[in-house]
Amino acid sequence: MTADPGIVIIGASLAGAKAAQALRLDHGYDGPITLIGDEPHLPYQRPALSKGYLLGTTGPADLDVLKPQFYADHDVALALGTPATALDLDARRVRLADGTEFPFTQVLIATGARPRRLQVPGADLDGVRYLRNRDDSEHLAAALRAAGNVVVIGAGWLGSELAAASRTLGNHTTVIDPLPTPLYHVLGDQIGGLITRRHRDHGVNLLLGDGVEAILGTHSVEAVQTITGRTIPADLVIVGVGATPNTELAQKAGLRVDGGILTDEHLRTSHPAAVAAGDVTRHQHPRYLNPVRIEHWHNAVTHGAVAAGTLLGKPTTIDPVPYFFSTQYGSTLEYLGLPTTWDRIITRGEHADHGFTAFWLDHSIPVAALTIDNRGAADHLRTLIATAHPADPQQLADPDTPLLDLLPNAPSRTW
Repeated sequence: MTADPGIVIIGASLAGAKAAQALRLDHGYDGPITLIGDEPHLPYQRPALSKGYLLGTTGPADLDVLKPQFYADHDVALALGTPATALDLDARRVRLADGTEFPFTQVLIATGARPRRLQVPGADLDGVRYLRNRDDSEHLAAALRAAGNVVVIGAGWLGSELAAASRTLGNHTTVIDPLPTPLYHVLGDQIGGLITRRHRDHGVNLLLGDGVEAILGTHSVEAVQTITGRTIPADLVIVGVGATPNTELAQKAGLRVDGGILTDEHLRTSHPAAVAAGDVTRHQHPRYLNPVRIEHWHNAVTHGAVAAGTLLGKPTTIDPVPYFFSTQYGSTLEYLGLPTTWDRIITRGEHADHGFTAFWLDHSIPVAALTIDNRGAADHLRTLIATAHPADPQQLADPDTPLLDLLPNAPSRTW
């Protein structure tokens, strides 16, 4: 009788490591587990790469998803430093770039995403950098400390954090984005305008409603030319214009892919042998009508646990309210929800004060919230959004009304 080859996890990522942990500790799975990663590092957490690790306040050991000894203690085989290049789902085998092959009974694909590349003249000059992995962060940290004029292209979550880090290190910093405010797609004009003020209050030169025409320089970056004709001196350009899911392996294996590996709410793919998790997935979510792809720490942690159960025939549903966090200029911003529409925004507190909170409402139902330096509020806000119950706008706006008092005892709904 042939021995069970076990489970192979392609992607030594946060989601991949959390799945291995859940398989062993939560479900007591005792079959073989192999964790494959194209980087030489043990699985690490990425949020600090644009925050503490970049600034030198977070050490390498703080990035570890699991203690290094976990993998040996729990018999998780590691194949690091070589990417998977071929996946045969019917034959149940995966091949690495060095020719090594691993059989499996089931496979978890957690291959993550990569930075979207800037497509303008000069984008290949020395001094144009992207941030995705640990090595990127280490190289960027050195470049920021040697820079004087930094241009950040893109004012999303990543671009905003990079601008804050650059200013913290004393660089003259310019952010270029074609939209009217930072985080415009997420926060809209009103609250995005408050983020604009925060950046400008900290000395960031924000060029909004503009784009990049070209990056200028002979061998290395010297300036950035905008579409409106402005020329911005730069010796370092950091690009943060989104990410592309690493779906090539899955697509070649015949899985359904559309803006990510398509999965159901249990992370099952279009092939019975394969489950997918993390940034690479575009999954069904019971709270939203269309599949969603979410690139954040909380999503990866949740996916790891759900994927483990699905692999073992114990599926649970991805149901939590999406959660994002960011640190900028010493403040922590927490955002919950993923609204497709809203008709009103209610705020409590002043935008510069600790505890400022904004609520996005759809027919009086809170569908998203942003809170700043409001320790412990996220759990209450998550419950408020999850119940999908109408709220009193006056109470939402009143800082003297505890968030706990806003929580209704009502059933959830899908929107």
